[in-house]
Amino acid sequence: MLHGMMMARRGKRSEVTLACLLLATAGCFADLDEVPQVTVQPASTVQKLGGTVILGCVVEPPWMNITWRLNGKELNGSDDALGVLLTRGTLVIPALSNHTVGRYQCVARMPAGAVASVPATVTLASCQPLPKAAPGSSSSSAESRPPGVTLIFPLLSF
Repeated sequence: MLHGMMMARRGKRSEVTLACLLLATAGCFADLDEVPQVTVQPASTVQKLGGTVILGCVVEPPWMNITWRLNGKELNGSDDALGVLLTRGTLVIPALSNHTVGRYQCVARMPAGAVASVPATVTLASCQPLPKAAPGSSSSSAESRPPGVTLIFPLLSF
């Protein structure tokens, strides 16, 4: 009797496993013809040296595998040496450096094909000091400029 119960349990377990396997396989085959699409593109950004940069990317279908490229080179997971963290569709640069500026793309892959986002350029801001006030002037140049005048800062791109 005990042997029969063991067989029944083993048989039921196999049926459940087989049913789950069939459902999973059917789901995979149903989506093989679906071509990935980037629905939200990562945005270019300018940041100061040591600043944090966050790039986002949304793809359809949402369960797809997403990777990132920097200047055309595939980033395989989070790269501690480079200082880049990857989590699903988000790329985080905790401290921007000369090594982490460049053109980033998210890439969605599946058996039907792959698609890359438009490149998002991460640029290092170059902050220059404001011009000094004229000798003998008691106010700074920022305070002495006429109302409505906008200061323009040049940016360096790598």
